[in-house]
Amino acid sequence: MELAATFHWPLIAKILLSDRNRSDLDWSNNQFTWRYRNRVNLERRIKIGSYHPAPYASAELFYESRYQKWSTTALYAGTLLPVSKHVQFDAYYEHQNNTGKSPNQQLNQFGLILNLYF
Repeated sequence: MELAATFHWPLIAKILLSDRNRSDLDWSNNQFTWRYRNRVNLERRIKIGSYHPAPYASAELFYESRYQKWSTTALYAGTLLPVSKHVQFDAYYEHQNNTGKSPNQQLNQFGLILNLYF
């Protein structure tokens, strides 16, 4: 089960600050664990002719109950690419550092998300 709340604050120069707080509750293998995630995001819509992509940068911290510590940090850079009023792509790069297990794991990933709005 996932619980989430996101807050948005407009800043100077048309920059939008977002703060997402999310908790993941997991009952697998007859054991309950939870994870809290806090993601802070800065984005700004730009204009290229009639097109309006939104580059962004964000940082996310993870607290995991199974390790009883802040175990993961993720840094993102990407762009929201609108296709229509109800369709948008999110192309991004992510660097993740996971200190939950030994040895630490570092991941570098590229991703593409399809967002549909109804």
